[in-house]
Formats: sequence, structure tokens, C-alpha cells
Amino acid sequence: MRSLGRFLRDVAAPALLACWVVYLAYGAVAGAAGYRSLRELRAEADAKAAELAEIKDRRRTLELRADLLNPKSLDPDMVDERVRAVLGYAHKDDVVIPKTELERMLRPQSSPSK
Repeated sequence: MRSLGRFLRDVAAPALLACWVVYLAYGAVAGAAGYRSLRELRAEADAKAAELAEIKDRRRTLELRADLLNPKSLDPDMVDERVRAVLGYAHKDDVVIPKTELERMLRPQSSPSK
């Protein structure tokens, strides 16, 4: 009986304690809430943050376009662009020249005085 108590105290208890420590260490590294899962979750969170930033930029762009189409303050260029797009008169290679710039270009050039 005495040898059994000594065996438990000298061999079995430290072996069980070592197994328990190894089990906890494995769980901390590879378990469902371990270091590997944390790394994967951080990578996923970074990807979602980048996606969120892209969506926020897109939203800002759409809000600006919506503001330009506000009936209280219409932007003539935006209205022209939308009319052309809806009616099918727009082409991807179209070049838009503002009216003031066109008038400036069409004004006769004054010849230098000699």
C-alpha cells in the first residue's frame, strides 16, 4: 500500500500535471479560442475593415451625386450628364466642354498690334 502511495506521489501526480499543462497549452494555441483562431479572426477583421472603408467611400460618392441632383439646387452639368445617360446619347469617350470655355475658344483671336 505504501508503494502505491509513493508511486502516485512521485510518478503519477507529476505525469498527470504535465499532461494537464500540455492540454491547456494545446488549447491556448490551437483551440477554438486559441492563438491560431485569434490570428484568423484578426485577418478577417482587417479584411472587413477594408471592405467597410470601400463601402463608406462609395456611399460618400453617392451622397455627393444625390446632393447634386437635389431639386432645390440642380447642377446643370449633372442634369445634362444624367439626361444623356438615360436617353442613350452618352458615350464613354464623350468630352464635355463647358459653355463658357467653348465661347472663349470660339471668340476671334485679336491679332497683336504692330
